[in-house]
Amino acid sequence: MQISSLALGLVKTNTYFIENDKNVILVDPAADYELIIKKLNQINKPVIAVLLTHAHFDHIGALDQIVDKFNVPVYMHPSEFDFLTNTEKNGSQKFKQYGLTPVISHVSPQKIDEGSMEIDGFKFKVLHTPGHSPGSLSFIFDDFAVVGDTLFYQGIGRTDLYKGDYETLVDSILDKLFKLEDDLPLFPGHGPYTTIEDEQLNPYLHG
Repeated sequence: MQISSLALGLVKTNTYFIENDKNVILVDPAADYELIIKKLNQINKPVIAVLLTHAHFDHIGALDQIVDKFNVPVYMHPSEFDFLTNTEKNGSQKFKQYGLTPVISHVSPQKIDEGSMEIDGFKFKVLHTPGHSPGSLSFIFDDFAVVGDTLFYQGIGRTDLYKGDYETLVDSILDKLFKLEDDLPLFPGHGPYTTIEDEQLNPYLHG
């Protein structure tokens, strides 16, 4: 299994392409639909699902176009189903001042929460890691994890958006992500990958 990414949209959100021998799962189709399609054409494997780490605008900008083209299921935490159509909750209303068109998605997602999951040969663990948003999820595969905006390289997700909470976020990181193997690559929603070992001295966790 392998992972690759594109940094897309207004705030360079990481869209991830997770491949096995036969298929691809997309994580957070952020924006720039044409660039996602170009990457998928290069990979040349069928897309079988979309996983959302959470439903802020910068993680769902190309979601409807992907679903319309490939007719694939979308999996996310149920506490954020209404973020898809509510621009206040998904944060796009806040960014109108920067020229962003409000982001609304009309997909019908399937709910997931903590536990083991398998999608056509892709086996992984789902962790509920709220704090940046109430329904933030992390996806733990054998060789890497995708952690959304929960944890960054020497940083953490912002908590000033709808139902964000700093203490909840830190608890999610320390109680759940810090239980993972120290050297497991963690791929965040923005910026480069990191590891638990690298984040032991993360200043946002010990302030």
